[in-house]
Amino acid sequence: MEEALSGFISALDSHVNKILNLKNMKYFYIIALSICALAPKIAKAQSSNHPLNPLGDTSGGVPEIAGRILRVLLGFSSIAALTFFIIGGITLLTSQGNSEKIQAGKNTILWAIIGMLVAFSSYILIRFVVEIIIGSVQ
Repeated sequence: MEEALSGFISALDSHVNKILNLKNMKYFYIIALSICALAPKIAKAQSSNHPLNPLGDTSGGVPEIAGRILRVLLGFSSIAALTFFIIGGITLLTSQGNSEKIQAGKNTILWAIIGMLVAFSSYILIRFVVEIIIGSVQ
């Protein structure tokens, strides 16, 4: 029984390592980003008042466009962080007591948290600076 379980765990570990291979992750990110980028446009395809403008209603000017772009970038960073949380968790779960894999999983989760903190902090800072600039112009 233990041999069968050990064989299953080692097979699962090899499959997870293949999935986590950088080449495979590149294709995963391309597909995921394409779906995320196209989903809002597909959903709004029938109700758009501005068929030639991919940004939609831009009556708010440059600040509104910049805000939309920042929100999209923040969404992408959130998706990336969630992906790296999952990768770190899988690495921890399949480490089988290997201290190098345990440390690699912990580092992946740690850097995902740091990345999210940097992304949210930069978003808050940029919004603050833009509001100061817009307030001083008006």
